Amino acid sequence: MAAALLAACDQGFAPPDAPPTGAIMVDITYENYPEAWPESEDIYELLFVALRFVPEDTTDFLQLNRLVFSDRLQFHVAQQTVTLDSVAAGVYPYSGVAHKYGPELFDWRPIGLVEENGGVLVVSSGEITRVSMSADFLNPPPFPPPDAP
Repeated sequence: MAAALLAACDQGFAPPDAPPTGAIMVDITYENYPEAWPESEDIYELLFVALRFVPEDTTDFLQLNRLVFSDRLQFHVAQQTVTLDSVAAGVYPYSGVAHKYGPELFDWRPIGLVEENGGVLVVSSGEITRVSMSADFLNPPPFPPPDAP
């Protein structure tokens, strides 16, 4: 009986294959540079974030297993390129630059969203998905998005 079970299992006790991953490379241009940038003390954090869903409010950002985010972005620059490596392959329908503007947990807002391809990033295994976007502290996109459920 045990021999039959072991014969049926062709991988034995090997760990499962790692999920397929790709990368995201984003070229960000900050509109109205330098006058639009807030003072450094008003920028608690600045990240590029890609979500596997369209958020309904800031509490959705607690779904850490359904989003990926960059290291801290540079402050007071006209443009920058950020790369996120080892991103799970799949569809990310809401992505952009997130600005933490205060000390509270949910003091976040987008200051720019990816608009290429209808705003949808598709990460393919072994490939780099590259997009360009703009971010604007003075004219942030509405949040939550108007088409959120």
